Amino acid sequence: MKGRWLGHLKGMKKEQWIVYLLLGALLLVVLLPVGGGEDSQEPVPETADTGTGEEVATYESQTEGLEVKLEAALAQVEGIGAVDVVLSLESTNQKVVEKDVPSSRSSQTSSGAEESSSSSSVSTEESTVYQRDSSGSETPYVIQENYPEIRGVLVVAEGGDDPVVVQQIQEAVMALFRVEAHKIKVMKMKS
Repeated sequence: MKGRWLGHLKGMKKEQWIVYLLLGALLLVVLLPVGGGEDSQEPVPETADTGTGEEVATYESQTEGLEVKLEAALAQVEGIGAVDVVLSLESTNQKVVEKDVPSSRSSQTSSGAEESSSSSSVSTEESTVYQRDSSGSETPYVIQENYPEIRGVLVVAEGGDDPVVVQQIQEAVMALFRVEAHKIKVMKMKS
């Protein structure tokens, strides 16, 4: 068994080594925990921050992670060869927080000798639901996180001049990311 593995490893091509190395790095990134301590499992508070700091880092890491996964998958397909992928995402993640919406109704009826009148009113108030962690700080309770939609995909591949390969790449991207064909561009990689 050990000899068979060693024989397989010695017979691998440079491209196969690169693919295995990328898959190993991707597996390492996926398995590493994000954040630190006990608080890493709690929902992230909704911020008014617009595209700075952690949001930009998260956006870039999500994009790079998707690009690496797609590159590794496409590099495995015969005829595609070396591949480079660029993704364009619509925006950053959106967090939907729980809202408490109490409502109250009141009605009044008055009647006189000749007239009667009635009035009613409904009032609603919306407030964010917070959760308290062990240190006593409150954060908004996140019930849903919407991931950004993919705006476009660029695939530069060695086999990008073959119409069959282009169609295979487009179908793969459409299946993985639910992107329409007109948002996918496949180009030939220069030699």
